Amino acid sequence: MKNKCASFIIFILTLCYCNVAIATQCGKVWLSVSSLWRPIVASDRVVDAELEVNWDLDCPPNIELPDTIKVFDANPVHNSSLKPLLILILAEHPYGYYRTNIVVGRPVLPGGWDIADGATLPGTHCLKHHAALYKDNAILTSSCIGIWPTWMYDLRRQLGRLPIGTLMIPGTHNSGCYKHGDLTRRDAFQRYLLTQDRDIWTQLVHGIRYFDLRVGYYPPISHNGTRIDEIDNNHTSRFWINHDVIRINPLSNIIKDIKNFLDVARGEVVIMDFHRFPVGFEGRQGRHRKLISILHREFESLILKPSRGVDGLGPTLNQIWNSGKRLIICYNDKHTVNEYEWLWPPLTQAWGNQQTPEGLFEYLESLLMNPMKTRITQNPMWAVMAELTPRPMDVIFKPSGSLRQMADSINRNLTKLFQREWWKQTNIVATDFFLGNNIIDVAIQSNIKKSNIAQWQL
Repeated sequence: MKNKCASFIIFILTLCYCNVAIATQCGKVWLSVSSLWRPIVASDRVVDAELEVNWDLDCPPNIELPDTIKVFDANPVHNSSLKPLLILILAEHPYGYYRTNIVVGRPVLPGGWDIADGATLPGTHCLKHHAALYKDNAILTSSCIGIWPTWMYDLRRQLGRLPIGTLMIPGTHNSGCYKHGDLTRRDAFQRYLLTQDRDIWTQLVHGIRYFDLRVGYYPPISHNGTRIDEIDNNHTSRFWINHDVIRINPLSNIIKDIKNFLDVARGEVVIMDFHRFPVGFEGRQGRHRKLISILHREFESLILKPSRGVDGLGPTLNQIWNSGKRLIICYNDKHTVNEYEWLWPPLTQAWGNQQTPEGLFEYLESLLMNPMKTRITQNPMWAVMAELTPRPMDVIFKPSGSLRQMADSINRNLTKLFQREWWKQTNIVATDFFLGNNIIDVAIQSNIKKSNIAQWQL
């Protein structure tokens, strides 16, 4: 009888504790980075990468709403005397979003994850900016712009049993279309070329694990009287990352970043999706073979062979880790896939070809109501392409438009929509200017929930 009473008391205390925790963390606040830019008078430079504050007050009816958000340049939980950079009275901002003029820039990555450093500490690390949600001057919850370089392996006990086709995996669209360094007016006016504002290494360190790659092939050219193929025996200089027919970055840069990351983040699984070949490949199977030979040479010891797994959902993370192979290469050319047993079949991208936020959200809502329609290939994974697409005429006749503006119009709403409902059916989700949303954090938390659901179903 005493044991039953003790168990009941513990149950009641636990229930009370949970209710207190829910009450003290009523609502969410998160920081993102704007994809927009502002000109600087009489300068070629521009202001970009400015801080955005986002919140969602999903409080129970009997709980009073938070009243204030404060933004700091350090963690306010650790230092109560910090002076805020910004104070937002929530009653004055009903839309759950505020764009600041606080410049994030391109800071050194914490935890030793800057590409120039050697010490790479596992776990989550914060950049300097923090936001805290308050009620009557008491902090309810806080967050930062964080990096998640080892999130898969950090959560191996929860996520190990999940098949790769059921995980929610954060990705980027046209992943290699970025510019190194600070933005200038000249770069900013390339309105429909750049889709990301961080390189592949930085995307990986933040937590991105899926890369949408479009590759072009360019014949050798002369360099100081010497044909380039005479000094590039491996042919790597011929392959570029393209945005449609325009080349943006050498493929070798992307290969280097992914290889370096896999060497230091020894539990992370990365997906390279070679999805289109817009220049130089038509009718040239030999060029596909040259590209494949480069990938095999660089990644041979890391490449995971394709597997449908149980119920066609792919191998679990535990199975992948046990294999010692952590790189999945999907290739959207069936003839080439048939030649190489280690290439994964084409990966389906669910692309709405939408030009307005309303059109995109309606498409995604319809898609995620019946996601089985997306499994039209032998690949157990599929990707939601959550970005707007300009029409060809927009590029010519809308001089004030840009991919940056398109991303800005949807990114913050994507966070809330995937956070509330869409996470349940989502596998990969790829976005433009990924720091403008909070999909990485949403994916990590969603995978924990998926793991808990799977455990209860056992």
